[in-house]
Amino acid sequence: MRGKSHIVLHGLIGCSLLGVSMACAQPVSSNRHQSPGGSTEETLSPAGPPTMQRGHRWVRSHPFTIMGLTRMTPRPFDADQYREANMSALLAWEPSTFDDLLPIASANRLPYHLYLDHWGDEQTNRDDASEESLREALGELDSEENRAYIRNLMSNPGCIGWLVNDEPVVSTYMRYTRHMLKWLRQLNPEALAYCNARPEGEMLLGADYERYIDDFAAIIDPDVLMVDVYPLGDLEDVDGWVHAESYFKVLEVVRHVALEQGMPYWLFIQSFETHNGWHRRLPSESDIRFQLFTPLTYGYTGIAYFTYDIAFERGLLESDGQPNRLYHHAAQANTEVANLGTALRYLTSTDVRFVRGQQGEGSSRVANPIPRGATAWSYGAGNDHQITDVAVESSGEYKDGLLGLFTDDRGERYFMLTNLWHDKGGTAEEFELTFTVRFKPQVSELYRLNRLSGNVETVEVIGGALTVRLPGGTGDLFRYTPGPFPGRSADGQY
Repeated sequence: MRGKSHIVLHGLIGCSLLGVSMACAQPVSSNRHQSPGGSTEETLSPAGPPTMQRGHRWVRSHPFTIMGLTRMTPRPFDADQYREANMSALLAWEPSTFDDLLPIASANRLPYHLYLDHWGDEQTNRDDASEESLREALGELDSEENRAYIRNLMSNPGCIGWLVNDEPVVSTYMRYTRHMLKWLRQLNPEALAYCNARPEGEMLLGADYERYIDDFAAIIDPDVLMVDVYPLGDLEDVDGWVHAESYFKVLEVVRHVALEQGMPYWLFIQSFETHNGWHRRLPSESDIRFQLFTPLTYGYTGIAYFTYDIAFERGLLESDGQPNRLYHHAAQANTEVANLGTALRYLTSTDVRFVRGQQGEGSSRVANPIPRGATAWSYGAGNDHQITDVAVESSGEYKDGLLGLFTDDRGERYFMLTNLWHDKGGTAEEFELTFTVRFKPQVSELYRLNRLSGNVETVEVIGGALTVRLPGGTGDLFRYTPGPFPGRSADGQY
């Protein structure tokens, strides 16, 4: 995603194999650990008190992050139109637009993240990069010219995050990026400093993806672990016709590594269409909801749209700058995501399980296949012993669900149930599914965070069962005990 030329490379062109590119990496120790209550902590010094990891503190102190990658194409940028998409922040991508875009964002009190690309690239982003070239690049980092550039960007009030050097693989480039994030934290201590990892694909062919993500997190040490996955194809009989085969694996690997490393984790989602050698469809209503609520069910606490405006043929906007159907679908879904996300910022994922539907008729009915990287639900998953069964009440291919299990800092338990059924052209209403969740006898009522209103509502469990109807791609969040959800007051406000 380095401007238009780099965007075309997503999922297409190979890069150095991980075994080669990681060869000069040095071990990086982590000072983070998981607290008994489920929150993530790091020891700042041997004598200092343990405190929550920087990224988690940031996530909890800001509204749930929903932002659109903005290239300011076409111009001018309409801040009111952007805000009406119900984004919580802006991701400014092209340095050539910063002088025009940032003053508009600041004047409209629109918080923004800035993308800095190619820093240290020439010396360190090569397979033959050496320790000497890394030292040379680091020696140039803290120059007065670079400091002045950052200070000039920050002169526009509202900078809350820095995304640096997208999708690095070469270890020297990762190590340079680690030092750059440290440098940015010194210059802007209140802002988030992070990097975005590559998805599984041809560029990592023959390498272990979990090893890449683990090394990425340990070497770069970002405040949040981010990845991009663009799973919606536009050619029949090609991977991604419904959604890419690697989708669930990428989400689970990043979740697993982030929890181990003590980091929040975020996701770039597909909100564009292209047919220029790489076929990706403009998501339907059910598609975009699938891409929003599925990561929430995995515990992701930030979403970035790739893209808001134009990178390929269209994003949420058409080439003339007018909102399209996806803009309106996203604006509605973003409100719901923000309501659930307010609480999810305070929860820790304990497990994610696939709820298998069935296909076929009568005696020929069989369970739907489990996607690569997913695990079927079984009793006791996530140490939740209240749920005894989860079932999809209609049969058909891809009519499946996802169950996310969570705890809060006090050990209270939550679950999120999401309808995974979606497809090209499908509305949320057309792809609605009904689920039945069965519980032990002592569970007589549950508490649902209403995704439309943000209020907490009591839901009766009748005969040990809860029936939930969910629009295509959409999920609901529940807890077992009464009271406000974390991050929200009793009336559902921040």
